Amino acid sequence: MRARQITVSSLIVTAALASMDAVAQPREPLDAKGIWLLGLGAQADEHSNDSYLATFDVGVAGNTWLSFAAGHSSSPPDFADVEADTFVIGMDHRFEHVGFRLSYEEWGDAGVLETEDWGGVVYFDRERWRIGLGYETRDIAIPVTFTGPLGRTFESEVDVDSERWGLDARVALAELWTLYLGVAEYDYSRNLQVLPRIESLNLLSSSTLTLANSFVDQDRSLGLERRFGRVSLSVRYATDVSAIDDSEFETYDAAVLFPIGRRADLEISVGHGRSEFFEAGLYGGLFFLIYSR
Repeated sequence: MRARQITVSSLIVTAALASMDAVAQPREPLDAKGIWLLGLGAQADEHSNDSYLATFDVGVAGNTWLSFAAGHSSSPPDFADVEADTFVIGMDHRFEHVGFRLSYEEWGDAGVLETEDWGGVVYFDRERWRIGLGYETRDIAIPVTFTGPLGRTFESEVDVDSERWGLDARVALAELWTLYLGVAEYDYSRNLQVLPRIESLNLLSSSTLTLANSFVDQDRSLGLERRFGRVSLSVRYATDVSAIDDSEFETYDAAVLFPIGRRADLEISVGHGRSEFFEAGLYGGLFFLIYSR
């Protein structure tokens, strides 16, 4: 089964894990049972942020898929200073013209920031278009250590809840051209500006590799894909606004997916991210895909 027959999110960066698109979706009805897809990826930017990820998608019955992902991302001390692990499990089921996805994710560094996410998407599709409506609830825990008046050290935790509402769409403009759109809004249960170490945690939004688990207020994306036989080229523009200081982070990226064997593909991606308050930087990555058939 080739990549051109499946909508596969590029799970190289942590951002893709939070998009609720981690589960492979058949573009046309087929018996998914026994089909599997293995992905291995790595990405880094010029500021020493990096990310590694392994994914596994398997068809269990009819148009039902299970998805698993595990990864690690790191940001140096002069950025967010985290060593975060990721685990995601998801399920996707598609009926004739409607389907749904459910996902659960854990992400974080035990000494800095930990998050737990539950998400769901309902999508509707036809031959030339697909639209999805998603909701995600996120529990955020920030460990705190402080010293009392007698010199004793105490450990505590600050908890924050957030909600995310999103809409994504895919439209076939022509036989070989596809347009992608995405919009999301976030809401937090507490005033983020008074949270401990919030200035340091805001640096999560300074790199595309940790952006998905930063404190984002809204995000917008626009992408275009062009297929050339078994090769596909995609370009994307995205803008995200911080919920802490309203700074805007812009991303431009491009990826080429091409076969390297009868059941294997390779995606090469490059991009550029820039912010109003952080230094701009380049990033790139590789994502290796193996198919059962």
